[in-house]
Amino acid sequence: MVSVFLGQKPLRLDVTTASAVSGKMCSSTAASVMQRQDSCLEPGLSINALCPTCVGFSLCALAGYQRSVRRRRHQVQHRAQKSEISTGGDVVESTEETELVVSEATSVLCGKFACPVCQQVVDPPALEGAVCKPCGLSFFYETNGNFTDFTITNSRPIGSTKPAPSGMSATLPERGWLQKLPLVKATDSVARAMGLPQSEEVESLAREVLSDPSLVFNQTSTPVSTSTFQNPLVSFAYERGWRRSFASSGFPGVEEEFRMAERLLSTDESGADNVVLDASCGSGLFSRRFAASGSCEAVVALDFSAAMLRQVDDFAQKELGKQYGEPKSDNASLTLVRADIARLPFASASFGRVHAGAAIHCWPNPENAIAEISRVLKPGGVFVLSTFRPRGQLAMLNRRFPTYRFWEDEELEQLTRQCGLVNYEAITREPAFIMVRVQKPMAA
Repeated sequence: MVSVFLGQKPLRLDVTTASAVSGKMCSSTAASVMQRQDSCLEPGLSINALCPTCVGFSLCALAGYQRSVRRRRHQVQHRAQKSEISTGGDVVESTEETELVVSEATSVLCGKFACPVCQQVVDPPALEGAVCKPCGLSFFYETNGNFTDFTITNSRPIGSTKPAPSGMSATLPERGWLQKLPLVKATDSVARAMGLPQSEEVESLAREVLSDPSLVFNQTSTPVSTSTFQNPLVSFAYERGWRRSFASSGFPGVEEEFRMAERLLSTDESGADNVVLDASCGSGLFSRRFAASGSCEAVVALDFSAAMLRQVDDFAQKELGKQYGEPKSDNASLTLVRADIARLPFASASFGRVHAGAAIHCWPNPENAIAEISRVLKPGGVFVLSTFRPRGQLAMLNRRFPTYRFWEDEELEQLTRQCGLVNYEAITREPAFIMVRVQKPMAA
């Protein structure tokens, strides 16, 4: 018998059948029991794994194998007593009860992450990243920004070392050098009062620009609509001024947009755990608000731009605290992921709520992206997006520069319907704002 603590709530499980004796367990448990060789067990030992949808972490404690994996974001501590397991693959009930203490952030995300290549479920990412054994690929954790990189381009064979930073990273001075200069405290006080960037933010920007100058001068092979937001200067300016210009197109402002999106997402009928995927999250304007709202258990902020994710990390540390990856009494956990919107690193039917604010016009392959979002939505789950309609100068840009695509109401309805989403609703504001809510049909 094993007692699993999801936060403070105990869940007793019979590991031989993966049936729930008490506590909360997903309805698909009985059908999801699978046999696997767990990577942390000693050679020759195997266990009947639990349902990967609700409890996908390792049961290495059953083998008497003690370890403590300390994670910045998803911390799992295994405290084990000796258990007896036969080497024939069958689990023999332990004479002593074993405790696994699992953070709520980890437990609620178990079974959601998957390899972007083969879509096999992988463990929630940790400081060592994530691994897909069937594909033999490693996806690395980036400490500069605290995100896991699930892009296929940056994956490496299992056992490979993490790629060395490009540019001038190795020659940059230690962090904090700008704050040591004379009068910096005084100028920071003035900047703070005026709502301007302070020395720490300026230093972070300088380090990022120098670490990979090609991103600033667009010397990459990615489309302009994508590479623009990989530029550290653009990412830095986005929340510090650029986003405000959206008001001229009818965007009602971040706080009102968030309230609208939150209300529409609350119509989710999937019955899933209340985890929000904020796709193409940018600087985390909405991700952080979801995390602080008290309306969800966890938030996954995803973007293709590493520069944008570093902005999310900076803002989140200031607003939610340095341990924003763990849930607190006043906010949900926030997990950062780098990935292609058209190749999401999540299992099918794993989210009840997906949001993409002011993003679809930048996606190189919007049809593939919406299809992927439809795939990861649970039946009854809700997807909310906002974007620009082609009005005024935007209409001219739509005709002359197809890099960015702006959508009419009818076009968005057709696109989402083609990707299997129904119950289309749209809210518009002149001259160009539109917010759309669609839903994945309930299973027959």
